[in-house]
Amino acid sequence: MVQPHGGGQAAVDVAVAAVPLLVVAGVALALGGQHRRYGLVRGWSGQLTMASLLSCAGVVAYAVWPLPALVDGLCPLPVGSAPSEPADRPHPAHAPRELLLGCAVLLPVGFLARDRFRLGLGATLVLGGALAAAASAVRATGLLGVYPCAYATTSPPVVGLGVVGALVGWAVARWIPPLLPGGPARGWPSAVADRAVPEPSRRALACVLDLGLWWYGAATLTALARLFGLVRPAEGETVRTLALLGAAFVFGLVVPLLRRDRCTPAAALLRLALSERDRPEPAARWRVLLRVLLLHEPVTALVALGWHWTALAVALVHASTAVVRRDRAGAADLVCGVRVRTRSTLDGGLPDRLVRYRPPLPEPGADVTSTPGSPAADR
Repeated sequence: MVQPHGGGQAAVDVAVAAVPLLVVAGVALALGGQHRRYGLVRGWSGQLTMASLLSCAGVVAYAVWPLPALVDGLCPLPVGSAPSEPADRPHPAHAPRELLLGCAVLLPVGFLARDRFRLGLGATLVLGGALAAAASAVRATGLLGVYPCAYATTSPPVVGLGVVGALVGWAVARWIPPLLPGGPARGWPSAVADRAVPEPSRRALACVLDLGLWWYGAATLTALARLFGLVRPAEGETVRTLALLGAAFVFGLVVPLLRRDRCTPAAALLRLALSERDRPEPAARWRVLLRVLLLHEPVTALVALGWHWTALAVALVHASTAVVRRDRAGAADLVCGVRVRTRSTLDGGLPDRLVRYRPPLPEPGADVTSTPGSPAADR
């Protein structure tokens, strides 16, 4: 029987897998929007963009931490079966560590609101208060009722300290950068054409996001199947492994063969593409198939089987040539005769926010030549 609130261990298993899946999907979509609107993520503004994603992930982690995986022993004993506590005992949420954490987790939010997103003080305080209240609600309700009881403590003073943290971060971004020797650097991005060879870090991030989506997607699908009684608990590990391999087959093999950029979903969001070695054209499908069989499928299969260090070794062998070559070609790229480029290299697209020059339109009648000797000829 499905119980949406406090549904026991099966509902907790769904939460443990779904929360990281939502975080990974959110990061992938945010990076996709960044690359689509502004092109290459670079410089100080690019570092602030990555910091904003980490800050959002930090707020989510604070709201759900420690996200217990088991229900047994989580809830306190019923009244009367446990010794009574002293009435003057301080609230658990008012410990110095909890108060400091509640303030510090929103300090980057205030800094980024000012330096990256150019928000005013009022908007920053509203944003900080909303995030602090939302995190407190998640902690106080046991992940919005998924858990049978609250597993993390909170209180209104903790919410207030979150607003204070956002205020301090905004003040630091407002007053400290002008005092630096070089002056304040521009924190908001400017659109640039994304035509350079992708850095190994960008390609590695795409692979990590793809693997995270497949791993947590398979775990979430398996947990939902257990929640609805479609899979027995003893079959959970087998079903998750099969789901992970199925996701790698569909999104790592079938989807790239159907797309023009020949990329997996996360790599497509980061505006990457696979092209021929000598010309900016989509790579032949047989080359893409060979590359997937040499790189993506073995790594995913090793992770699914629990051989994580072997999977890391395979990835490092591929990256060993990418970090030393000017064209950033990995070992599998050299074998298959493909190169990783940006999507703009293939289709000539430009970022949405790029300023394009348009010549001014001629005024009405400006192209009319006056008759010599007429009154308008002397004007």
